[in-house]
Amino acid sequence: MAVLPLGRPLESKAATLLVENKLAAGQHRFALVVIDGDGNESAPDVLTVTVRSPTAPPIRLRTPVAPTPATRPGRIP
Repeated sequence: MAVLPLGRPLESKAATLLVENKLAAGQHRFALVVIDGDGNESAPDVLTVTVRSPTAPPIRLRTPVAPTPATRPGRIP
């Protein structure tokens, strides 16, 4: 398993990467850039991950989610 170095790129030839970082509570940004065989780089695909403190209150949705046909009460699949 890899540990991503803070603020530095990690290069890998594998199509998948298992990461074992212990992240502190807060927001963390990850960017993926793919380089093809000719050296062309893709635009970065950026993901922001929010790590919540174990003592933080639960997240509450502000907007109710409309049920889908498969989740409506009384429907038997």
